Amino acid sequence: MNNSKVALITGSATGLGRSVALKLASQGYNLALVDFNEQAGQETLQLVQEQDIQAIFIKADVSREEDVINYVEKTVETFGHIDYFINNAGIMVPMRLIHEYDLNEYDRVTGVNLKGAFLGLKYVIPVMLENGGGNIVNTVSSNSFKPTAYNGLYAATKHALAGLTKSIGQDYLDLNIRAVGVAPNTMNTGIASNAFTSLNAEREQKLMATTGPNIPAAPEDIAEVVVFAATTGADMLNGTIVNCAGGQIYQ
Repeated sequence: MNNSKVALITGSATGLGRSVALKLASQGYNLALVDFNEQAGQETLQLVQEQDIQAIFIKADVSREEDVINYVEKTVETFGHIDYFINNAGIMVPMRLIHEYDLNEYDRVTGVNLKGAFLGLKYVIPVMLENGGGNIVNTVSSNSFKPTAYNGLYAATKHALAGLTKSIGQDYLDLNIRAVGVAPNTMNTGIASNAFTSLNAEREQKLMATTGPNIPAAPEDIAEVVVFAATTGADMLNGTIVNCAGGQIYQ
């Protein structure tokens, strides 16, 4: 079952990242798993190793350049190359109006969601170029199309990451690197539920009013799209954002 293809996944300890890791492991891909949460990351590692594939876990804060350099170097040391980069790590902070965010919250959200994603691209893409190319999936959001209420800071980072995705699709086309953005809406994970803690009844009502009817996804549902985009659909989806908003957003 084991093959020589290698996928590097950030934010792999829980939620969507873990679901993608399990899906890829079931198909025989070797994995480099990256997350700041070492305990949950080791749990993901144990789960994927049960699928008879090679896998490593690297603890990293993706907003720190030295950590990103380290996880890329460790992946190359172990496997020799990177075929697929699932650039998935992301966070939310409690939802509020723009002027109510403090600078520490701004630094945290932009540091992980945008700077961290950029740093991953900065150091993974040269490895791919040295080995003839590769496919990248950036986890963006339905907020890349239309922000929901009280979520402007998160939406700003996801709009920016969508822009990077489209730019990679354009700029690296002749270099055999493909990039796809996968944009889920509500998933049943801790990242969103923690963000709701700052909302009172009035603000919850306004949030719901800005969010059209949709089908909430389980991480496993979006993982199917991520794996398809990375391994099968990258050529035709290159430079696009795949709308996985469950009917909330029509394009």
